[in-house]
Amino acid sequence: MISHPWTRRSPVLRSVAVVIGLVLFLSALCAVGEEDQECPMATAWEVFESLTIDGDLGEWNTSSPLVLDNETQLIRDGEYWGGPQDLSARIFVMWDEANLYLGADVTEDTPFRVAEMLSFDTQDSFELYLSTNPEADPDRTSYETTDFRVILLIDNDYWDTAIDRTMVADPKSLYSKGMSGSQNVLEGFQCAAQRTTLGFTYEAVIPWDNFANAQIPLFVPSAGDQIAFNFVINDTEYPCPGTEYVPQIAWTGDNTLAKDPSVWGILVLE
Repeated sequence: MISHPWTRRSPVLRSVAVVIGLVLFLSALCAVGEEDQECPMATAWEVFESLTIDGDLGEWNTSSPLVLDNETQLIRDGEYWGGPQDLSARIFVMWDEANLYLGADVTEDTPFRVAEMLSFDTQDSFELYLSTNPEADPDRTSYETTDFRVILLIDNDYWDTAIDRTMVADPKSLYSKGMSGSQNVLEGFQCAAQRTTLGFTYEAVIPWDNFANAQIPLFVPSAGDQIAFNFVINDTEYPCPGTEYVPQIAWTGDNTLAKDPSVWGILVLE
């Protein structure tokens, strides 16, 4: 019987085949790793019993925090960040059919620095980015109707809130509100904070119906849903007119995140 030359591979040919296979395998692993790196995922846990909004995180599932504590997460004025003791945080997200819940354990050396007449991103504030459409393309590079930027002022007093829709081409009658400050535009919103030795703890509840109207369907979440999500903290030392340098730290992405949802992460509802 005559054998085809490839039916009896020499040791050298077998070694080459093994090496090629290993390279292809490692390349596939790297591609998966890069994909995961581009789109971080976090977990939001379902709430089965009502939470008391008092700034105490004792009732929370804190097993899966979004961690903001690294210089690589700084997206503005990073040279003025004094390290994790200056600003860092663990952010927790929970949900039920009616509400989104936010919890935070923040390390901050000068908390609750707020002054009227300044833009939200030059005062102590949280910025929440989310989609209410689990079917949205995670690679979209512009805002859709169901994409939102929510600002929560952190002053331990008035707790002003705002919704920014300036990036949405077709807001469907749900426009920006509260952006001039001194308002709480989130209906049913509650929040509270408690001082700690290193900063403060914080918790808030935001009803989902703040992100719906007659033209935008109400998002009724269920376990297994995945929505685009991001979280940003602004930290000012001295809130006053002329403030130039306010470090801004984000869970993921870069300074394009206010316009480009493709740099957000994914929140998985469990």
